[in-house]
Amino acid sequence: MTDPCSHWVVGGSGLAHSGLHNAVGSGLYTATTLDDPFTRLGHSQLTSFFVLRQAQRLAIGANHGLWEWRRDEARYVQLHDETLTEVLGLAAVPGDPGLVIACSYGIATAYRDELGAARWTFHSDSPVPDERFANALHIDPAHPDQWLVGTEAGVFIYSATDHQWQASDLNGTPVRALCSARGRLWAGTDDRGILHSDDGLHWTQAGGPIEGAVYALHDTGTSLLAATQYGIVTGDGEGPWTQTGPRLSTTCITSDPRAPGTWAAGASPGGLWHTRDAGEHWQQAGHFKHVRVVLAPEEI
Repeated sequence: MTDPCSHWVVGGSGLAHSGLHNAVGSGLYTATTLDDPFTRLGHSQLTSFFVLRQAQRLAIGANHGLWEWRRDEARYVQLHDETLTEVLGLAAVPGDPGLVIACSYGIATAYRDELGAARWTFHSDSPVPDERFANALHIDPAHPDQWLVGTEAGVFIYSATDHQWQASDLNGTPVRALCSARGRLWAGTDDRGILHSDDGLHWTQAGGPIEGAVYALHDTGTSLLAATQYGIVTGDGEGPWTQTGPRLSTTCITSDPRAPGTWAAGASPGGLWHTRDAGEHWQQAGHFKHVRVVLAPEEI
């Protein structure tokens, strides 16, 4: 039996085996290796947009709210209330349920009411819709009280200490990807490629131009990877970016820490792809039509 807290996890929809190219069974799927068949995790048919893996659970931002899969209970538990609908990003914070979320209405945190249900409070009060619409969320590991938010209008920083917002100089473009790597913060945009920053406020172009929007960023330890509108690019953030893999709308990307050179990427449409030689050759894995989340095995 696979363990979603330590094995491969894919959020997507499978293909029917009738010969027809139609999607069936949206949800989370797990496998021990990329060569093994993927099995659905539970009976939920949620469409996941972001999955946060923690020691005893998966927290799942989806098209119809926020859920968790408990390692000790092997079932889905609802974490959203009537105010929380589509969840696009997640990060861990202290407390219970211990999450901050990103969605079209901004960012929100929760507390438990007297019945134990999670009740959500939004922290975005900008009158400008594009500034509220949060696509991505990342907590700066060097400054855990500073939450980076990628919005339709650029990058903003929320201070969890004094509940204040700051606008960065990365503005005027949607930001859909944020991460920390190599002692810096990184952002992927719709029309300006990839940028990096030391403080989250001031951003500098990283490497050369990139065709199309950037949807996800990942550091393998030796290469920076980006999932883009037209496939996967790799580089070091200084020189030009190199295209690799199938030219598909790629939504997510990761690498296997146990196997250097093994990368996996999800496309929508296009399914799950992987390489075992750092991008020289690619092949499909599993029977998927759409993939929006892929997590590599790890021990937490």
